[in-house]
Amino acid sequence: MELFQRFLNRVGRAYGQADKRLFGGMLPGGADSPLVTTPQSALSLSSIVRSAPFQAVRDVALEKSGLPKPEQFYIKGMTGGSKDITTMTPEELALVKGAYEQKQNIQSPSDQDIFMMAKQQELMHQSSVENLKEQYAKSAEEDKNSPLGKMIFNTINTPFNLDEVVSNIKTGINAKQKAIKNSGPVVNLYGQGRDMKMAYGNLSVYPQPGGGVQIYDRWKVDKPEQVMPGLGKDQVDAVADLREGGPIPALIYNAAKALGTYEPFDIRVNVSPQDWQNIQGRVNTTMARDIAKEDQGSTLNYLNTLYQKTKNQIVPPIQALPIKGAPGLPAANKYKESK
Repeated sequence: MELFQRFLNRVGRAYGQADKRLFGGMLPGGADSPLVTTPQSALSLSSIVRSAPFQAVRDVALEKSGLPKPEQFYIKGMTGGSKDITTMTPEELALVKGAYEQKQNIQSPSDQDIFMMAKQQELMHQSSVENLKEQYAKSAEEDKNSPLGKMIFNTINTPFNLDEVVSNIKTGINAKQKAIKNSGPVVNLYGQGRDMKMAYGNLSVYPQPGGGVQIYDRWKVDKPEQVMPGLGKDQVDAVADLREGGPIPALIYNAAKALGTYEPFDIRVNVSPQDWQNIQGRVNTTMARDIAKEDQGSTLNYLNTLYQKTKNQIVPPIQALPIKGAPGLPAANKYKESK
């Protein structure tokens, strides 16, 4: 660490001297950098990753890497944060505008559409009931009399109430529309493809005088109660706001917090009236077959799977108790040891 600190001091001084000589001290963190103006004898890892030389090299490396935007943002957040992000690609702006327009023009489905949703649920219910009937008929008598068996019996013999389902769908749609209406400037990008979901999630679009907009977001890892009220505490390998990424990003995040290198950063993009008017909003219509694999990417998904398998071999997961008398398992009274 001491050797690296000396190297960083030398790089910092060279960076600052070049800035002062060539640019008059205009580069961020250049001639006025503490690495130039004061000797550094005991730099921490936290201060190293926040230094101008480190972040300049890191940002260039990320730009050249070809990594998708979510991965770039994540690496920045885990290595000291970033100066404000002030640009978006034309593709990103088109997807932001598409989601923004979709929110502004949200329409209620017709009664016929709602009725067809309810009929679809009825077909799924019928199929589920047929499977339950077969399982119930094959069950032992003691299993039929268990709480689960009684619940299955009631499900099988309770008629599907189409009118009630239609009413529930309408209630759900009204609640969703009310939530959207009360969400202020927040625009949901979770349906706009993997990169928009993973990089931005929800961001804010503020209309500006003249017809332009300001797009704002703060890249950070939210606490569990901010993700969903009532969630338990984050674990070392399970973080609520990183759930799409799986255990590996959670482990890295917790390590970055412990080392002091985790740092949120802001996204502030100003779009002029002319540019915003010329952007053709686009709504993503593709659906991933394997959501987890698309969210994580092939390499991360492989590492997450390998980690989980290794963890399960060391600490087997707790499994729910089987239904009494389930095939291949002893009945409940056989669990007791003879004395």
